[in-house]
Amino acid sequence: MRRARLAVLLVLAGCAPRADRAPADFANAAAARRQVWEALQPLAARRGLDPAFLYALVAAESGFDPRARRGEARGLLQIKPGAWQAVSRLPYEGGVWDWRSNLAVGADGLAATKAYLEARGVFSYPLLWAAHHYGLAYVEARGFDMGRVERPANRTAARLWAGDIHPLEPPR
Repeated sequence: MRRARLAVLLVLAGCAPRADRAPADFANAAAARRQVWEALQPLAARRGLDPAFLYALVAAESGFDPRARRGEARGLLQIKPGAWQAVSRLPYEGGVWDWRSNLAVGADGLAATKAYLEARGVFSYPLLWAAHHYGLAYVEARGFDMGRVERPANRTAARLWAGDIHPLEPPR
C-alpha cells in the first residue's frame, strides 16, 4: 500500500506543471496573469498598442484561459482561423493553443485593425475592441458608431465598450 501511494505521488509529481507553462495550467492564477502581462508588454509596444488594453482584452475574451473556445475562436485572444491566417504563416491548429503565439498573432491582428481604423479617421480603443470581438465587417456595417454596437454582457468587455480602456489593474 505504501509503495502504491509513493508511485502515485511520483507520477503526479512528474505531471506537475512547470513555471513556464503556468498560463496553460493555471488559467486564473496570479502567476499566470503576471506571465501574460510580462509577455504582452513588448508585443504591445512594438505594435503601437496600449498594453493595459491588451491585458483587459485577454481577460474579456478568454478569462486568461489559453484553452478557451467560443465557436471557431480559440485561445487567450479568441482568434478565428481566418483572422489568424490573415496575419500569420504559422499553422492555426497547434499554434493557436500556444499562449505566446496566440498573444503575438492577436497583437498583429489588432495592429492591422488599428491601422485600418486610423486610415479611416475613426480609431478608438472601444472600436478596436468591437472590431476584434464582433469582426471588422460588423463595426463597419454600423458606420463605426459604438452606439450601434451591441453592449457585451461580460463586465470587462462592457467597460472596454464604454471607453474604459484600463478596466483591470495589471499585475505588479
